[in-house]
Amino acid sequence: MDTRQLKYFLAVVDHQGFNRAAEKLLIAQPSLSQAIKTLEQEVGLPLFHRVGRRAVLSDAGKALVGPARLVLRDLDAAKSALDALKGVRSGRLELTAMPSPGIEPLSSMIATFTRLHPAVTVSVEAAFTPEEVVASVRSGNAEIGLLGSDRPIRVPDVQVMQLERQPLVLIISPHADVFGNRDVLDREDLAGHRVIVSQRGSLMRWLVDDILASGVN
Repeated sequence: MDTRQLKYFLAVVDHQGFNRAAEKLLIAQPSLSQAIKTLEQEVGLPLFHRVGRRAVLSDAGKALVGPARLVLRDLDAAKSALDALKGVRSGRLELTAMPSPGIEPLSSMIATFTRLHPAVTVSVEAAFTPEEVVASVRSGNAEIGLLGSDRPIRVPDVQVMQLERQPLVLIISPHADVFGNRDVLDREDLAGHRVIVSQRGSLMRWLVDDILASGVN
């Protein structure tokens, strides 16, 4: 599912049919139909019932309308915020970031930003839990926070945007060939092994605590 598909989906909703939506989007009607068909295959449910020339929302389609509008609004807001930053000539940008996202994607983001705005000073403060990052932004100590979480973050009065998904990687000694050449491990594979993790409250610690709570020791 991508933003183009959501845009096409909402166009069909707003114009109550594929023909008028295709005209508004300036694309061929078969291309629009194929895009919606692909989206329906991805979600595993029909989004519309075809009634003559009209497209009537199914229950799944009705459930998708609100989230789809929210995603596109957030994307527009993000683009507007970045466009506004293009006019920044000098100043200071305060950030708060957790360790892992603080390496990537933050390093690349800062490199791009400072290349576009060399006169702006970027300051990064470390935080170890999502709650600390959110608190820093809400208090005004930071303008932007970067955190990692295993679940969606929803905070009143704070705009949240997912940047990317990162894999969880296990690092072991090359002299301890205990897992073979496997690319993926199950949580049960960690039984009996000592694991170094970060402090309580961090994402990594939460994941390990969850594994222990499931009975793996």
